[in-house]
Amino acid sequence: MKVKVFIKNACVLTAASFVNMSIGILFRIYMSNKVGPEAIGLYQLISSIYFFAATFSTSGISLTVTRLVTDFIAKKEYNKINRLTKKCLLFGTVIGLTCGVVLYIFSNFIGKAILKDTRVILSLKILAPALPFIAISSTYRGYFYAVRKVAYTAGEQLFEQILEIVIFMILIGTLAPKGIEYALCAIVIGTTVSEILSCVYSYALYELDVKKYSKGENKEFRFISSIIKIFFPLTASASLRAGLSTVENVLIPSGLKKYGASSQKALSSYGVIMGMVLPVISFPNLFLLSFSMLLIPEMSEAYAVGHKAGIKCIATRVLKITSIFSVAVMGIFYFFSSEFGRVIYSSDESGMYIKILSPLVLLMYLDKVVDGMLKGLNEQLSYLSYNILDSATRVVLIFILAPILGIRGILIMMFVSTILNSLLSIRRLLKVTQVKFDFSNWLIKPLLSITFSGLFVKILMTLLSLNSGILVLTLEIALSLIIYLTVLLLTECVKREEISWVLKRVKC
Repeated sequence: MKVKVFIKNACVLTAASFVNMSIGILFRIYMSNKVGPEAIGLYQLISSIYFFAATFSTSGISLTVTRLVTDFIAKKEYNKINRLTKKCLLFGTVIGLTCGVVLYIFSNFIGKAILKDTRVILSLKILAPALPFIAISSTYRGYFYAVRKVAYTAGEQLFEQILEIVIFMILIGTLAPKGIEYALCAIVIGTTVSEILSCVYSYALYELDVKKYSKGENKEFRFISSIIKIFFPLTASASLRAGLSTVENVLIPSGLKKYGASSQKALSSYGVIMGMVLPVISFPNLFLLSFSMLLIPEMSEAYAVGHKAGIKCIATRVLKITSIFSVAVMGIFYFFSSEFGRVIYSSDESGMYIKILSPLVLLMYLDKVVDGMLKGLNEQLSYLSYNILDSATRVVLIFILAPILGIRGILIMMFVSTILNSLLSIRRLLKVTQVKFDFSNWLIKPLLSITFSGLFVKILMTLLSLNSGILVLTLEIALSLIIYLTVLLLTECVKREEISWVLKRVKC
């Protein structure tokens, strides 16, 4: 494993993801202040439909390109790369165009019969033209991950994010006074335009980079069989899961209304949890998601050449790093939830939900990284089957619990589904890689360490009587992490050789 290249790419992608998600969180705060919780709830419903269409357009194509290009590089069959990518581009464009046309034609039906709110129809029609461009960008993204040019992908995502925000800021002042329907249009116009322009950006970078792989003898390869083995199972499974996720998002406001909440209150509660709280507790996961995406080609390369020891080494190191990091984040959100709610959204309600959902952080973060490794090990069908089971479980639980328990039913559903999905994925990875989960060093010691550090800082801040604010919250987080890492080092939970693995080039 080329650790130096991996770490360099991870740092680039993490830094870019940090900037992107920081901007995204700030944009979400700005957006919620401009349009209100009810509009955020409606936007989540629109996003669920759009996500389903985008998943169908892109889910299989990116990973197909990454997997096959990585295999060609490992086997030094460079001449096949450009031909494969072009065929996948054509394939993805046709699917994206089809999805865009279908979304546009059926937007009235979706708004009236499925989402039961005609205010979403115009936004769905505006989003439809973005789908073919998303499919094209996804193909290029798969190529860039395979050739370890993550800076290109990072730049594209940052470019897209900034465009979306700028367009929203330009339009919101004009459209918001016309009502929620047009305020939502300000958001989705930014999404569509940014997707189109970022696609052009990716095309230019691809044409510059792929030239070095264009030389060599043209040899035939079984493109269709490769697509069948990777693309279609991924697309079918991911689309099924996305469809179930869409059903879930539609059922939540509907279930809350049956519980007794008004339409406005149901959309507001839905917007607070899904549109405000979940992005916050998911934010630190960007540090792990970068590694997760980069693990796909690394694992795929090791798998292609049958390097079992390398696979086990990577999995062991990454699982430990992920567990230690996730426990720290979970503790910080739990102990300082009130401060997060007040500082970010000026809302005690959001702080309460952050505290309630904080225990899920450990399993959520582990699940994302494990999914990335499973994809690289040709275990995409296992990974997707678990996710489909998870989505089906969520839909059933929402249907049963939301009308009876309201928000409490939604929270119970989130706990049950997260535990189920993550444990299934982790169990599969441990079996495939033959790694043994070290409960003492990966879980128990980190949990005791973050509990000690969190309580210590909490008591200290109470004694000092410091007023809550962003500076105090930053100080609390910094002190907690310093104490946490110190305890881990003293208990030898983190060892010198593991630090050197990160800092130096070590062969797995």
